[in-house]
Amino acid sequence: MNYNFIFAGSKKTKHSQLLLIIIVVLGLFLMSSCKSTTVLLANFKNDNIGSPPGSAQPTGTVSLKSGGGSITVVSAPLASLPSNKWALITHTAGPPSNPTEETTLTGTFSKFFGLGKYGLLCSMHIPSGAGVVTVQFESFNQQASFMHLDFMPEGDVRVDDNNNIRFGHFPRDVNFVLSVSLNITAAAATVEISLLGAGASGNTTVNVQPLFLNVAKQFGAVKYWIGFQHTAKFFVDDILVTRSNN
Repeated sequence: MNYNFIFAGSKKTKHSQLLLIIIVVLGLFLMSSCKSTTVLLANFKNDNIGSPPGSAQPTGTVSLKSGGGSITVVSAPLASLPSNKWALITHTAGPPSNPTEETTLTGTFSKFFGLGKYGLLCSMHIPSGAGVVTVQFESFNQQASFMHLDFMPEGDVRVDDNNNIRFGHFPRDVNFVLSVSLNITAAAATVEISLLGAGASGNTTVNVQPLFLNVAKQFGAVKYWIGFQHTAKFFVDDILVTRSNN
């Protein structure tokens, strides 16, 4: 797994910050791995560059809907990064009178697990000029969603289209990590969202709206997508979802 960052500043500062972030992220992963089950791991390592991602991934599956764009496996978005493979999602909006269909990549768990504590980690890279890109949490059968995060043109994150819940900052043209912890019980579902890495900052905790609690109880998929009204492209890699065994 490769959570890569590019840091501003001196070469020494870059290396020390890089090492610190890698130690923190990998340390958290290693400490939790023996107490958790990997339910989804999509890293595109077995896919061919220039082709769409294959359905079969190391754990779970990936499904695609190209819509008004394309989804392609590519090399790292920056030449300075390790040569692991990424998924590039692009979309071009059509005119209001003839909108293009949304473009989506959905990772689905290896099986349905039900209530529990889940954690998502993924690497993201959003270039300058990109419109809104979205990460969405869905039921195992992908028939409904219970929360989504919009990475906004202003560089912050909006939760469930609510402008009163906007937080943090993510950098353009630099890799960063999205970390999400979900605690889903019979009575409530709480979601903690963090942005990590070079130029990325911010953390917030929100409750899933009661209207969508029953969908949250069916959690089983994570969708990366661009809506019909937006022109954008972004890269995603190392999509990891784990479920606590406790």
